[in-house]
Amino acid sequence: MVIMNKNTNELSTKQRILKSAVYLFAQKGYTETTIRELATTVGLKEASIYNHFESKNAILEYILEEYAQVSRKFERPNLPTLKENPTADNILSCLMLSFPEDMMEYYLKELHVIMHEQHRNPIVRKFMSEHYILGTEKVYKGIIDKLIEFNILRPDMDADFWVKIHSSLIYSFSSRLLLGIGDSSADYSGMGMYELMRGMCNLMLEKCGVIKE
Repeated sequence: MVIMNKNTNELSTKQRILKSAVYLFAQKGYTETTIRELATTVGLKEASIYNHFESKNAILEYILEEYAQVSRKFERPNLPTLKENPTADNILSCLMLSFPEDMMEYYLKELHVIMHEQHRNPIVRKFMSEHYILGTEKVYKGIIDKLIEFNILRPDMDADFWVKIHSSLIYSFSSRLLLGIGDSSADYSGMGMYELMRGMCNLMLEKCGVIKE
């Protein structure tokens, strides 16, 4: 996690504040959520929030950095078994080894906050350009390079094209999540994202694969 502190109780309190903030920001919006409301949800006095975070913006910055740290785990996916079993499901299972499955709903709600605030908050807008969009493309470029190295994808494939397609679909999914289009319960369990990525991997293997599924 982002927050490190020698005091276990303080660490726990900060994490409780962050978790409550994520869920309130996702439900009501960052601007509409007050520090007083956050304090009530956590079971603290309003002044106690400021013992851990100097402002609401500071809480948002922690949320963004936390999401960025999780996203960076995807940049070096563990893909050794793909040589023997180059399927879309195996690509995703290798990719997900670094992702804490029990935190899927929490991180998707963080994504909801990020998407909702991207046009209203300069801090989030900067994060979107530097981490979310470019970071997503870096992840998929790394996966495609590894698949080419394993002779699963043709070396002459247009990697940049597929990277952009992947990135666009993930952004589209995130917007869909924000707007509440479709089955939000499936999206918040991570299944919506998984099925989107699975379909994209299947298409890429079919169109550019040396080894067919």
